[in-house]
Amino acid sequence: SIVGSPHRKTLSGGERKRLNIGLDMIGQSDVYLFDEPTSGLSSKDSEHVIEIIRGLAHNKIILVTIHQPTSKIFQMFNKAILLDRGGRLVFFGTPSEMLAYFAKAEHEQHFGTELGGCPACGTTRPEFIFDVLETPLRDLSGDIIYEENNSGQLVPARRFSPEYWRDKWESVRLVQDVRQVAVKKPVPAEVPPVPTAHRHERIRWRDEWIQLKILILRAFKSKLRNRANLLTTIVEAPLLGALIGGVLRYSESGAYTFASAYHIPTYMFLSLVVAMVLGLTNSADDIIRDRAVLQRERNLNVRLPYYITAKTLALGVFAALQCLLFVLIGNAILEIRGMFWIYFLALFLTAMGGISIGLFISSLVNDAKTAANIVPLVLIPQIILGGALIKYEEMNKNLDFVYTLGRWMETQPGQNAMEERSELEVPFVCQLMPMRWSYETLVVAQGKLNPLTKRQEVVQNQIEAIVKSKESSPALSDRLYDLKETLAFLSGLSGERPRNIDKRLDRIDEVIAGAPLDVKKLRSKSSAFTAEGLFVNRKVVDLVAKSETEQMDYRRQKPINVFFGPVKFYRSPMPLAFLKQLFVDGKLNYKLLWAPRTARVFSVNTAVLIGFVLVFLGLLHFALRRQLRV
Repeated sequence: SIVGSPHRKTLSGGERKRLNIGLDMIGQSDVYLFDEPTSGLSSKDSEHVIEIIRGLAHNKIILVTIHQPTSKIFQMFNKAILLDRGGRLVFFGTPSEMLAYFAKAEHEQHFGTELGGCPACGTTRPEFIFDVLETPLRDLSGDIIYEENNSGQLVPARRFSPEYWRDKWESVRLVQDVRQVAVKKPVPAEVPPVPTAHRHERIRWRDEWIQLKILILRAFKSKLRNRANLLTTIVEAPLLGALIGGVLRYSESGAYTFASAYHIPTYMFLSLVVAMVLGLTNSADDIIRDRAVLQRERNLNVRLPYYITAKTLALGVFAALQCLLFVLIGNAILEIRGMFWIYFLALFLTAMGGISIGLFISSLVNDAKTAANIVPLVLIPQIILGGALIKYEEMNKNLDFVYTLGRWMETQPGQNAMEERSELEVPFVCQLMPMRWSYETLVVAQGKLNPLTKRQEVVQNQIEAIVKSKESSPALSDRLYDLKETLAFLSGLSGERPRNIDKRLDRIDEVIAGAPLDVKKLRSKSSAFTAEGLFVNRKVVDLVAKSETEQMDYRRQKPINVFFGPVKFYRSPMPLAFLKQLFVDGKLNYKLLWAPRTARVFSVNTAVLIGFVLVFLGLLHFALRRQLRV
């Protein structure tokens, strides 16, 4: 059953009270405190609740405060503590002893002698105790005397003050202690404990899987039950894809063609902005809504990694659905062909980055409005520093801490001049923006991994491999000829329809795989559509070509990493085989400590985006662990 919320209640007050008691009782605590668990319940329900609590008391300490208990409920307790006004202890013992004690006190008040015979004087009503405790003070005529309390109201004056009952009980306890002094017995010699091997608690994988499965199902049910939010999640992405795609469907040549489309880079960046926004908004209040449950279940040994995994998995599924719908609509409107999975992966990783950041924000604040106010502080810097709205070559160079420090060092006496910095290098602070990495990945992928350019690169690499092998045979000569002809056909591939071009690309894939070239299958009677016009966007090609030229500048002493550069240069520890080269003429050769490496931008940027997700999920785990620490 759905419990509801403070604003939308689906359970009655008694049902909610019993549910709260049950949730507390399934924990693994050694001490339980129940504050008036029977208030608001019927007499029979009250008995059931106390019976359950009594059954839980094995090897545990349970303290229950209760008002107006029935005789049956009162007798269920093992011990009873009675506190008078001001927290003064006036009795501690079993319920039967309490009834006998106040029956005796009442008899002394009326007759001035101790009670004999039946200890309880025939009564088992617990309220009888309060009648004795608050016996009113009367005058000689028998009328009750009233006094003014702290609020200025007239209330019956008590015959005996709380201090009287406290002192009376202390004297009784003192007498009991004197009578029950145990005779000291010789203490037996302690037997030294037998050393036992340390036993490691075995992990019960079935229990671990059950806990993870329950948390995953709970996370999905929580999302699916909110129908309005679910509908918004499904409809929001395709609507934004249609809006952005429709607005940016513009070509400088008049009639729209993908090759001359001017706003393809803008579409890529806005797509990533949408993915980041959806990830942030879907997760910015999740921990806030679950915090009460986490606090309640912290004693159940709920593993935070499982909770975070379940929450991330549930949000990730909905993020994948949103990215799928957005890419389907947006790419179809702008006629971006053959790049669906690359666009989807870039948007999904960006959305997962937004989800991890949103969950971390949600763990730091206690109010959904505060979390919503923090979202722009995360989103707007990424839009400004992402490399699309403001080009890095037009950005304030002082943003780059390394550049500023180098310039300062250059002005110091005795320092060598710093090598000139490329305008396309990314400032240091911009490296901390997840969208900068995903935007670079999309642009380079569109320029290098589109269906035409990717095949041209593969064919060119095969030609270079045959040439470098310097082997000579009729088979290799025929293969080299087929590859060169295939490369020529790729450059001018055309067809009556886009579907015909796709079929010719499939035949070229067969040639790349090793099949002989059949020229007749690649020729076309019409050139209404060209492969270059369908798959290669000039604006994207210009951005990538400019960066590639900057990286290949022979005047530079070492390779550089620039925005949209297809290759990333980094340094990694050198192999152990070169350790003997560390020392040259008795001096350490620092240049050999780190060997230069190269990697494609796609693998590096994907690793960085995954790293962002893992870092923020780690911060989320750290924050939740500190908050739930008892």
